[in-house]
Amino acid sequence: MQKTMSTDTLLDDFFSGSVSKSLKERELLRSIISPLPIDSPVLYDLTFHAAFAKRIFDIIRREGPHTQGFDRMQQSFLESVEKIKGILMRYEAESHITTTELTSSTPEARAKLSRFIEDLAMLKNWLISRETL
Repeated sequence: MQKTMSTDTLLDDFFSGSVSKSLKERELLRSIISPLPIDSPVLYDLTFHAAFAKRIFDIIRREGPHTQGFDRMQQSFLESVEKIKGILMRYEAESHITTTELTSSTPEARAKLSRFIEDLAMLKNWLISRETL
């Protein structure tokens, strides 16, 4: 995969902007996405599923377990998280970038994955806002 200068510039803008101050796994996010071209299917899939999982998680947290459709929302959330883990494992195999700290089944890895997903969702929202400018 070959990166373009615009990819570097775009990521520099993201990591130096005000949004990046809220990132919880900043260095991990940078190490994983920096090698990817901005139009990479891997980056698109990671950010898409992260934004979806984050949105569902926020609804579940706000509405609680007694809301209509809770079971389906919970299932969709878990499926998105598994898709992200699968993408990361394939990416690790292809690129030799270590993602085990996100994909193992330890409580620490699950917590780190959760923070990473939030960061990916922020990136997705930032990229969308850039497209509308």
